Amino acid sequence: MKDVHIAIYNLLKDKKRGQLLDAACGTGGLGDALSERGFKVFSVDFLDCPENKSRFVTADIGSSIPYKGEAFDYVICAESLQYIENRERLFSELNRVLKRGGTLIISLPNILAISSRFYFLRRGYFPHFKPVRTMIENRRWDNVYNPVSFVEVFQLIKRNGLEIKGVFASRITIKGWWLYPFIKALYLIGFLFDKNMGKAELIRWLASEELLRGDHIVICSVKRS
Repeated sequence: MKDVHIAIYNLLKDKKRGQLLDAACGTGGLGDALSERGFKVFSVDFLDCPENKSRFVTADIGSSIPYKGEAFDYVICAESLQYIENRERLFSELNRVLKRGGTLIISLPNILAISSRFYFLRRGYFPHFKPVRTMIENRRWDNVYNPVSFVEVFQLIKRNGLEIKGVFASRITIKGWWLYPFIKALYLIGFLFDKNMGKAELIRWLASEELLRGDHIVICSVKRS
């Protein structure tokens, strides 16, 4: 499994067992590992499929997820937002199939890392989202590959009545480490004087080491009861 899948696995491996949806499951390695831990894993994808097709459905999660409302205790959408055109619709569907009190886990490349921001200043595009890329044969999802940031995901989570419980990095990068204290301090100055609770929460996350130095980030949120 990739580093980010291992990070998600470690987040869930000791949680109470329940029904779990792996949305945009790819080849299904993460779902298989969680199934071995006792989770009842269902998976869905449109352009790929797991080796184990038990409880697998082919569907476009950016349009609709073919399960009834509040069917799952856990929903995972790992490394897929950049391939989805209608992310508003996606989050609405992820929220719909998640039980009240259930956990939604999202992961994505972190374009807000210090190293990524400086790369953008030099090149005009982000390192994870290069406009001219070597296309891998049969990977049709490469046709849609758009940058998505924590700020957008934060807004989508809030609009769907979820609460962020944690943000984790699959790996902390060493690039730009010397700027980390300075940029963090700039954020915290704004945090001290901002009276808007929603904005203050966003700034607190943006000032975290995970957002400023993480290569990929994992966002864990809970649907309010």
